[in-house]
Amino acid sequence: MKTLQRLIALLWLPVMAIACTTTTKSPEKIFFYVGSSDGSIEQSIFLCELDYSSGQASIVDSFPGSKASSYLALSPDKDFIYAIDGTQSDPRKKHSSVASFRVTDPEGRLEMMNRQSSEGRGPCHISCHPDGSHIFVANYSEGSIAAYPLGDDGSISPASDIIQHTGSGPDTRRQTKAYAHHIMPDPAGNYILATDLGADKVFIYKFDHESGKLTPNPEQAFLKTEPGAGPRHLAFHPTQPFLFIVNELNGTLISCSYDQETGRMEEINTVSNLPADFTGNNYPAAVRVHPGGQYVYASNRVGDNSITVFHIKDSGAVERIQVMKDVPAHPRDFNIDPHGKFLLVAGQQGNEIEIFRIDGNTGKLIRTGQKIQMKAPACILFRE
Repeated sequence: MKTLQRLIALLWLPVMAIACTTTTKSPEKIFFYVGSSDGSIEQSIFLCELDYSSGQASIVDSFPGSKASSYLALSPDKDFIYAIDGTQSDPRKKHSSVASFRVTDPEGRLEMMNRQSSEGRGPCHISCHPDGSHIFVANYSEGSIAAYPLGDDGSISPASDIIQHTGSGPDTRRQTKAYAHHIMPDPAGNYILATDLGADKVFIYKFDHESGKLTPNPEQAFLKTEPGAGPRHLAFHPTQPFLFIVNELNGTLISCSYDQETGRMEEINTVSNLPADFTGNNYPAAVRVHPGGQYVYASNRVGDNSITVFHIKDSGAVERIQVMKDVPAHPRDFNIDPHGKFLLVAGQQGNEIEIFRIDGNTGKLIRTGQKIQMKAPACILFRE
């Protein structure tokens, strides 16, 4: 398997070189969405604009139709947005919803289409299949995941599969049972990966495109992390067979090799998000890979309120190179613009988004002083 992975990596090297060196004309402005986790506001999805020269951002509009939209996903054709929706679909079971929105104009304004039950308590993450045929949802409180077929009009059909995770970890406060935290397809769309904070596992499912069913991968049903790690989110490298897992409970980042043919993954190395002299609690949240493929970023919330920058070596191993302190409070999410110039940090408790510039030579973050204010930003999603 390792020989095959090395071969794949070599085949992708020319692609990687192109990705890192090709220059395109910078846009004048970029639009992005922000999902708010505040259930008290009627319009929890915001459309924002980023001036690509100055780094200034502003709110353009906001949209009704869902509440507490703490995570968003864009369809591959960019015609639809899918959102976590705090609207209760089944008050008896305390299930929330997932909602579909149609993009109505070139700037990205939205119109709510339909919703379905999240089929579990506490939905926290949503993603879309690369072919636009299905969405996938992770229910944190329930410890379950669900798959949903999509209509040609972008509407969400009832769930085609629901899977209940099991497992626990050594943290008696946070790992008494399964807590599904993140779910996403691999780049080819043949396997679905789901992190479970409570079980200390990244579950790997083979996906049947026709039936919408998920079955444990016969080659490798899961990756087991260090006990008490609490895997939270993951991100794939844009061109090479690597993925990166951020662990909420022990504050680390795992770099893994990934074989798209078999869905197998293997740890390369694990690095702490913070220096050895850090004391106190720290709970990482999000992880993103720079579109150029040379750097990976992770947010640290609760204790540190920072963004850690890692350099990705040719082997896929990571090395911590910067910790940007004093970002907006409780950085639950952040995102990098598609051209790799700016990184935007959503401070869920700070009620603001701060814009950082990325140094093109080092990948390190530079403060711009630019911020926008909004209630409980929890997810940032670029339209491009």
